[in-house]
Amino acid sequence: MRKYFPFLVIIIAFLNTNCDKCVEGDLVAPASIFVEILDETSSENVFENETFTATQISIKDTEDVVVPFNFIPNTNQIQIFPNTENLTGNTFIITLNNETTSTIEEITITHDVTAKEQECYTTYKIENVQVPNNTSELIEGIYVIKI
Repeated sequence: MRKYFPFLVIIIAFLNTNCDKCVEGDLVAPASIFVEILDETSSENVFENETFTATQISIKDTEDVVVPFNFIPNTNQIQIFPNTENLTGNTFIITLNNETTSTIEEITITHDVTAKEQECYTTYKIENVQVPNNTSELIEGIYVIKI
């Protein structure tokens, strides 16, 4: 038995150092930004005051590709998941279209993306968010935009 003990220790050490520390199925949260849209005159959320509804939202990039998003009803905010392939010069447009009142609002948002290599995956973060045609401010991680 003593003959095999050093061999056994070497095998165990080799297996411990070569094990992949990445767990299959671990998911990284996708990069996103949160947006709240307010009426510039009343400062009311445009979904709370029913100027627009969640079904009247569309978001596309400059190449007319749909940008995925979630509408969060209890806060009347939009969580947007922009494409992270290009690190700089990204733009998407939020369109609010109330066909009943013939009200259409377009909000252009530009941003950059940073990528950080981790051991098992890459995380992305949306940065340098600008809303060139509207008044906006970042409040507690939410971009509040006035239309």
